[in-house]
Amino acid sequence: MQSKLTFEKPLIELEEHLNQLKSFAQKHPDLDISEGLKALERNTRALNRKAVQTLSRWDKVWFARHELRPQSFSYIESIFENPIELYGDKLYSDDRALVGGLAWFEKQPVVYLAQQKGRNLSERQEMNFGYTHPEGYRKALRLMEFAEKFNRPVICFVDTPGAHFDGGSEERGQSIAIAENLAKMSQLQVPILVILIGEGGSGGALAIGIGDRVLMMENSIYCVAPPEACSGIVWKDDGEHAPEAAEALRPLATDLIEFGIIDEIIPEPVGGAHRNPTQAIKNVKKTMTRHFHQLLEVNLANLLENRYNRYRNIGVFDNEQL
Repeated sequence: MQSKLTFEKPLIELEEHLNQLKSFAQKHPDLDISEGLKALERNTRALNRKAVQTLSRWDKVWFARHELRPQSFSYIESIFENPIELYGDKLYSDDRALVGGLAWFEKQPVVYLAQQKGRNLSERQEMNFGYTHPEGYRKALRLMEFAEKFNRPVICFVDTPGAHFDGGSEERGQSIAIAENLAKMSQLQVPILVILIGEGGSGGALAIGIGDRVLMMENSIYCVAPPEACSGIVWKDDGEHAPEAAEALRPLATDLIEFGIIDEIIPEPVGGAHRNPTQAIKNVKKTMTRHFHQLLEVNLANLLENRYNRYRNIGVFDNEQL
């Protein structure tokens, strides 16, 4: 993937010129160009916002997949205190595409689960480019059961193109592993907070995506299948109709909050999370913290009832056609 999307290139060039002017101003303090710099900064931010607002859904898909977008590693390291990763499903192996462990958040012990794609080629190969194997989902199930036993809230970071679909994954029970997670999360007797930070692909994302609160970053996507896969299924092609599929799938945060599938959109820095990862992580932590404390105040009976009603009411039903 290119580190610069097509629409970003002129904006990045403009920002580079702006930085050069700032450097020039520092070297020549006798020249006062501060007002001009402020005006140029405002124009740059405005152009960034306008460029993002005019993007198609297909463009936004690539935004969510941007290789410089902060990944789960960064959120775990920046948001949690003393994270301890745990490994393996105790049945077959470990899966680096889905990590999990113990940590502290807001002075509370928690269990975290996080999908990851890798930050370079070596990591991407190790992590299957984010495609999760059944042992990854079973590891998540083991940690959820641990969380329930010791009364620890579960926090999930979702970022995957989908579940791994090779022969080995099918032989090891991929569909069963996903189904078992869905069943467990629907009745898990601790609060579950889910944050979509990049790509939410189909059941591969949903397997750690059932929550009492589901938050979604502004430029993330969440859909039943990647647009390329949808294009292949519907049009029997190699992805040529992916832009049309993206429009039909409506995978953006603005779409999903309209459908009632997510609870809140987490704003990203101007130009996307990859343009200012530090600020993006701060935005996530701030929103997470508010929802986390709200969930801790809900008693268990209401928590489970609210979770049931949340997913029972998703979708559109026409009683006359049933």
